[in-house]
Amino acid sequence: MTKENQRDRILKAVKERVKESDERERIRIISNIIGDHRDRDLVDIIAQIEQDDGWSTALEYLLKARNQKYSSPMTIGKNETNLEELKYREVVFGLLSCTGLEPVPVDTTTLLEELDSERSMIDASRVLVRKLENLAVDQIKRGDTLFFDFSENISISQETVNLLQHSRSRTIQGISIEQDGDTANINNLWHCEYGRLALAKLGIKDTLIDSGTLDRVLSVIQEPINATNDTTASSNDEDTHSRPSNMEYRKLLTQIIHQDINGLSLLASRHSLPTLNTLLDEASSQYKNSTTTVDFKKILQCINAHIAVRALDSVIVLEKTSHMKNPRIATLAILAIGNFYHESAAAILVDKLCSSKNREIKETTAQSIETLYKRCPEADYVISSRLDGECTNRGKLVKLQRHLRKGRNLYYQ
Repeated sequence: MTKENQRDRILKAVKERVKESDERERIRIISNIIGDHRDRDLVDIIAQIEQDDGWSTALEYLLKARNQKYSSPMTIGKNETNLEELKYREVVFGLLSCTGLEPVPVDTTTLLEELDSERSMIDASRVLVRKLENLAVDQIKRGDTLFFDFSENISISQETVNLLQHSRSRTIQGISIEQDGDTANINNLWHCEYGRLALAKLGIKDTLIDSGTLDRVLSVIQEPINATNDTTASSNDEDTHSRPSNMEYRKLLTQIIHQDINGLSLLASRHSLPTLNTLLDEASSQYKNSTTTVDFKKILQCINAHIAVRALDSVIVLEKTSHMKNPRIATLAILAIGNFYHESAAAILVDKLCSSKNREIKETTAQSIETLYKRCPEADYVISSRLDGECTNRGKLVKLQRHLRKGRNLYYQ
């Protein structure tokens, strides 16, 4: 072998190694973005990869990211977390304009692999929306409407939206609840969407409740539901136990019913938020009265679950918790807010830093702002805007902004 051939082979090997390294880095970044639920950043990086290397490559990286780990927030207590199944599905569906169609019973990888022949992400989105809507229509017509949510998806036809509403109304009006003395079996309610939402928001656990609680549930649902002594009422729908037909969402429903916080964290679906909100409120109220280790651990569990799901609506709940007088709980919530990389979270933290008089709260808030700032470029504008107004701790905020600007890096990493 000549020296030239040997050199060419070495150069080729080096180029391949560099390419592999670049691919791994991009997949790592995508995994972190999905894990952090940074939807805007995901659009940016997938669009950039598509522009550089084509849609097929962008899709390949997106698929490979599914089985990766992402960097865990400090409050979780470990360096990396496996990318949660339903979070991955819901974030990717959002990327492809399919939000709300996730309950169709087709595996995420299977759906994505079918898009490889499309020319662009825009074309892929159109194809996927059309396919999923057709699948959803068939599913809804069978009465399987759990977890569908078309409220934020303008790609769904009005006809399908109307079909979903009609099917849900018909289902709830046809439900019967078995009562045995003072005990009611609400299994049927859990398996229809209007019932599930009401039960989750009220913090109802399991399938048996007393008559007083049932009255409270029915007052929230405000639909004519028949309560009967017929022992077959709790199983009068042959399809109840096969819903949702998507197995991951069926697992999610089971965990919501039993208020399994760890299970909800592992799936990290946005649909778990009503349950997590209620559980955090309950745990916080109990801790005010008891301050036991058990209650504190329950609060920590709930906060970590909110961080796992990373839905923006959690910020409102965590802000409420951050106002608790007990600094041990307040600081946990403040640190948690810093893991929601959005200007709304930045605004909450900056306001708290400006107004707080407690030294521990101020230091924790500054730490949380620093965490958020690294992956949310809008945070700098939020800080600057706040400095234009009234801020009790102006000097501290100015100093913090200077420090953050010195260490600014590429936010989507």
